[in-house]
Amino acid sequence: MSRHESAVREGIPFVVAATLIATVAATWRRWAGWAGLVFTVWVAWFFRDPDRDCPAVEGTLYSPADGLVTAVDEVESSWHLTGRATRVVIFLSPLDVHVNRAPVNADLVARRQEPGRALPAFLVAGAGENARQLLGFNARMPHPSPGNDGAVPIVVVQIVGFLVRRIVTWRWPGETVRAGDRLGMLRFGSRTDLLAPAGTVEVLVRPGNRVVGGITPVARFIRH
Repeated sequence: MSRHESAVREGIPFVVAATLIATVAATWRRWAGWAGLVFTVWVAWFFRDPDRDCPAVEGTLYSPADGLVTAVDEVESSWHLTGRATRVVIFLSPLDVHVNRAPVNADLVARRQEPGRALPAFLVAGAGENARQLLGFNARMPHPSPGNDGAVPIVVVQIVGFLVRRIVTWRWPGETVRAGDRLGMLRFGSRTDLLAPAGTVEVLVRPGNRVVGGITPVARFIRH
């Protein structure tokens, strides 16, 4: 995997720091030491990075993140995918796996970072002001129409939340990914959006559904 790092490796400095804090706290009060131990265990658990075998059914888009679907709607997109886009919004709580994954077999062709605020990520409207990273992919429809090579622009948007302060990137433009491949991770609660051109996909999830990155089908290309 080109330039791939693991969430476990990302978490080592945080686990070490939490352990030191717990040790110092234990010399002050026993209950503080126990609280520090619980916090250390949570930090280590947060950076878990499970291996997953994506079904990778042709024409299916899989969830790019673990979490709760909070919106399925249409929006205007002006980067990589231009025009109306079908959007699936996924909120990641601090209890979810925070490794993001490729939704479909595709070429990663563009990356863009946008500065902004850090409002709570579960606020679909408010989080529009948050800092984010956009990853632009070119996927291929399984049954292109005559005169169309089948290339479809797909965008994965990684959005910081109230606790998030860094988006970690493991994939870069010029790389080809398979559905379920790790893209990077978000720290401590955040949001991931998946955008596809309106009219090209049938959405398979609805708000309130829980999804698993690289496993849960969230949409499929419509055969024309």
